[in-house]
Amino acid sequence: MDYRASTSLKVSAQFLYRAYLSCHALEARKPRLLSALQCSESELRDPGCQLGDDSIANLCAATQEELNRSDVHSAISQHMIPRGFSDLGFSAFFQPSFGEALLQLVAEQRLGGDTPIVKLMPLSSGDRLVWSHDKAVSPDLAHIVFGLVYHCGELLADGRFKTVKAVHFAHPRPEGFRGFPDANSNGPPIPCHFNRPSTYLEYHHLAMTRPIQSYNPAILSATRRQGRFFARARFEQENLAKLTYEYLLYLLDKSGLSLDAAALTFGMAERTLRRKLVAEGISYRQLLEQVRRDTCHLYFLEGTRNLSEIAAKLGYSELSAFTRAYSSWYGHPPSRDTGATIALAA
Repeated sequence: MDYRASTSLKVSAQFLYRAYLSCHALEARKPRLLSALQCSESELRDPGCQLGDDSIANLCAATQEELNRSDVHSAISQHMIPRGFSDLGFSAFFQPSFGEALLQLVAEQRLGGDTPIVKLMPLSSGDRLVWSHDKAVSPDLAHIVFGLVYHCGELLADGRFKTVKAVHFAHPRPEGFRGFPDANSNGPPIPCHFNRPSTYLEYHHLAMTRPIQSYNPAILSATRRQGRFFARARFEQENLAKLTYEYLLYLLDKSGLSLDAAALTFGMAERTLRRKLVAEGISYRQLLEQVRRDTCHLYFLEGTRNLSEIAAKLGYSELSAFTRAYSSWYGHPPSRDTGATIALAA
C-alpha cells in the first residue's frame, strides 16, 4: 500500500536535513536522495524553509529503494539522536523530568508550525504521548518521530526505569514493518498495534515523572534566551543577521559554514549577503564568532566534554584554532577554565 500522499503538515527544513544526513549515513547516495526531495542540499540548510511531510515519505521511499530494505524508519531516527547543541532537541536532555524532556524534544523539531504535534495524557495505568496535531500525517513521519522519541528516551532513562510499554498507530500496518523500534534493537520487542483510533506511545506507570540526571537549569535558561531571539527574527521582515545566526548555529559541526555556502542558501551573491549584514551592523565573520562563543559557553556549562570534542563541535578543524579563538574571547586559553562553570553572557 502506498502511504506517500501529500498532507498539509509542515516540516522544518532543518528536521528534513538531519533526516537526509541520517539516510546518507545509512549509505544511501546523496544525489538519489536530493532527486527524491526535488531540492538542493543548500535549500535544506535554510532555517526559514518549511516543506510538506510528503518530503519525508519521498526520502524514506528513496532510502528503502537504495538500501533494498523495507523498513528504515528506526535506523533513520537513531542517526537523528541529538548529540550536541547544533542538533534540534539537544537542550531537552537537560530538562528536570522525563516527560518534560520528551515534550521539549518533539517541540524543538519544529513540526506542524506553532501547533504542538504531541500532548501528554496522564492516566493511572501509564501516561500516553499522543499525536495531537489536527492535520493528517504520513506514517513515515510518525514512525521516525516516535522512533526518535523512543531512542532519546532510552538514553534519558539510562536503564534506571522502563519507558515505552506499547505503541499504537492510527494507520494500517506498513508492508515490511519489522517492529518498534525495529527487530535489530536490543531488548524484548515492544507491542505494536495498528488501525487504532489515535496514534500514541504508551509509557510505563510513573515514567514521565522520573527526574533527569543531567538536569541543568543554567543551560535551559540560556537556550530559552536563544529561542526568544529566533522567535523575534521570524516576525521581522529585515533581520538577516538573526537568520544567519540560526543558520550557523545548526551547522557548526556540519558543512556549510563558509560565506559562499550561506549566500547560496539565501539565494544571493556573496557580496550581497556581506553588504546586507554590514548594513545591519555586523559582518559574517563576527556572526560566526558570536555563534561559536555562545555555543562554547553551553558546552562548558554541560561540563562533560574535553577540549578536542568541544573544538570539533564548534566547527574548528584543529584544537589550536579553537585555543586561539578562545584566548581572543577571554584573554586566556580554554585549559584554564576546563571543568569550571562559566555563566552565559546576557
